[in-house]
Parts: sequence; structure tokens; C-alpha cells
Amino acid sequence: MRIEMRSSRFVGLAAVGLMTMASTALNAQPKVFTTGLLNPAKVILGPSGTLLVSEFGTDNNSGRISIINASGVRRTLIDGLPSGTGANGPDGPTGMVLDDNTLYLAMGEGDQLQAGTATGTSYPNQKGPASPILATILQLNLATTVDKIATGFSLKPADHTTLADGLPVSLDNGADKATISMLSEFRYRPDAVAIYRNSHPYALAKFPGDANHLYLSDAGLNAIVQVDLPSGRSRKFTTFPNQKNNGSIGGPTAESVPTSIRVYGGQFLVTLLTGFPFATGNSKIMAVNPTTGAPSVFLDNLTSTIDVASRGRFFGGVDYFVLEFSSDLLTSKPGRLRVLGSGGESVLADNLPGPSSMAYDTSANKIYITTKDGNLLQVDVK
Repeated sequence: MRIEMRSSRFVGLAAVGLMTMASTALNAQPKVFTTGLLNPAKVILGPSGTLLVSEFGTDNNSGRISIINASGVRRTLIDGLPSGTGANGPDGPTGMVLDDNTLYLAMGEGDQLQAGTATGTSYPNQKGPASPILATILQLNLATTVDKIATGFSLKPADHTTLADGLPVSLDNGADKATISMLSEFRYRPDAVAIYRNSHPYALAKFPGDANHLYLSDAGLNAIVQVDLPSGRSRKFTTFPNQKNNGSIGGPTAESVPTSIRVYGGQFLVTLLTGFPFATGNSKIMAVNPTTGAPSVFLDNLTSTIDVASRGRFFGGVDYFVLEFSSDLLTSKPGRLRVLGSGGESVLADNLPGPSSMAYDTSANKIYITTKDGNLLQVDVK
């Protein structure tokens, strides 16, 4: 994801049943549920009260997927996944989709590109990337449910080459077995402004009833990509053009930068962080038709939005939980969790250090948030 310097009102609220927004009030603050994570990127719900977190350290190929149990104790599902530090900083495993005993894993761009001499330009890494399977989707087939795996699997450097050659790798931790393969790969491309533009696989989703496709949020190419599961072939499903810049600095537009993709009400909701100048009100959430790919504005006048979740209310209204990476990225202000709904607008949690993702456990009414300081936070929702 490009959170970098590259090149005001809510809309459609009547259509989604929202009432007039009330004044902002602080309702709750999070508590640390798990600590010691490695630059966590995404979190999803697993079976039996578990959570899965994608992470990567600063060392090459230090990517891993962790299982967090219901008590907040972490263990490794798989490590040795591709990662590297490139033009946009450290990067590795990102989006995940768990489909029964199959886990789909998006790998970020890593160090495929390095910064050019001119601001906003990138070139292929002259030393070569840390792994040949960066900017891919990997498919991990487990022999048992993920919550039953007590000992982690590990990818060896030679396994990266095998996967890049299109061959599966068999994994054995002494108690369980698994198979991992490369489903699809994405590449940077020439660009008139950036010289080379990155492809950055960042979030994954699967639409209910559609067994044949995955949907990828590409935060480098500002697009949603549809991936055919039987073949691994991909096509651009939706492109998000530059957004109008509401800020007092920068050009007339800002890049969209899609950061999450969620299923809601027979459509996808896609958060747009936007690029420089990250102005208040630039960010928005888009609705995307799962059949045609047609996008439309769902919620507007947001700031550096990184994720979204929703819940229905017993009286028929809907609450939208909006996670913002920062309330003012140019001045390095922390992020926050807001709720916009029929009960009004409020800030559920603020002073969040670089929140990157959230998972909403509706059965327990808890939201889990990953932050750049290596924590998994828990917010109790009333």
C-alpha cells in the first residue's frame, strides 16, 4: 500500500437508512489483546474464537501468519513467507481469506522496486528482490481446521523458487500436513509518471455463493482484481480514478489507494485511503457491484480510511465502523475508530498508532484492531 506523498458531506445516507449525524463523543478505549506481533497488516476471524494475523518483520522473508486463540495467546501457523523492504518500506503478507481448510494469502510487493532519484519514481531493484513470489496470491491447503494446528509450518528459501516455478510444496510439521501453491502473480509495470508503478496486493475477499473467484484490492494499481480460482488467471474488475483533492496543498486530485474490500448487502464495500496530500474529507468508501464491477460512492467525507465493518440494529438501522489510519497523516496524528449509524456519529477509540485492519466478532460484540506497534487491540462494542 502506498501511504506516501504521490501524486464534505456524507452521500447516499438516505439510501442506507442513516439518520442525521450527532456530535462526536468518545465512547470506549481499547485494551491490548495480544502484543509482540511483527508489523501486523491484516486480521481476520478464524474458527473457535481464533484470529489470524498476517505479519512481516524487517528481515527478508520474515513474513508469517499467526493464530491468536480466544485468550490472546499467539502461535505461528506458517513462517518464512516472502517479505522485503523496498521503495515503500517493509512489506510482506497482507490480505487473507479462510475458506474451510483453505487459506488464501496475498503477498505484498516487498522490495521488487526501489526509489528513484526523482520524487515519486521507482525502478526495479537492481540487487534483485528478496523472493520470487512477492506480489502473488498463495493457496495454503490444510489437512485439518486451522484452530487445531498447534505447531507451525515453515517455508524454506528453496520453496520460494519451487512455488515460482508453478509447483506445489508439501509441508509437514511433524503432526500435521499441508500443501502450498502459487495461485496467481502480479507484476509492476511501466508508468509515465512513476517510471515503474507497483502492483500491491493488499486485501482479499470472497463473495458468498461465488465458488470460482477471489477479489483482490490492489493498493498500487488502484484497482479491484477478479481472480479465477480454478485457473489463477486474473482480470481488472474495477479501477478507481484519482479523487478530487479537498486540501489546500497538492494538485487538484489525489490517488484513490483501495485498502480493504468487504462484502456487505449484496455488494462490496471498498475503502479508499487516498494518496498525498491525505486531506481531511478526501477519503471515502465505495460500493462495488459484484456482477458489473460498477463503483459508486457509499460514504464520503472521511479521512485516511483503512477498513470498514457493519452491523444491523434490531430496529432496522445499520452501524458502519470506519477505521481511519490517521486523523491527519501530514502531521502524523494517530488513527481512530469511528461509528456512523442510526444512533449518530461517535469515536469509539482514538490515539491508535497506525491501525492497519480490523475484524468484527459479531457474536461477542468485539472489534479487534492491528496496529503498527505490534499490538492486537480489543474494543468492546455496545
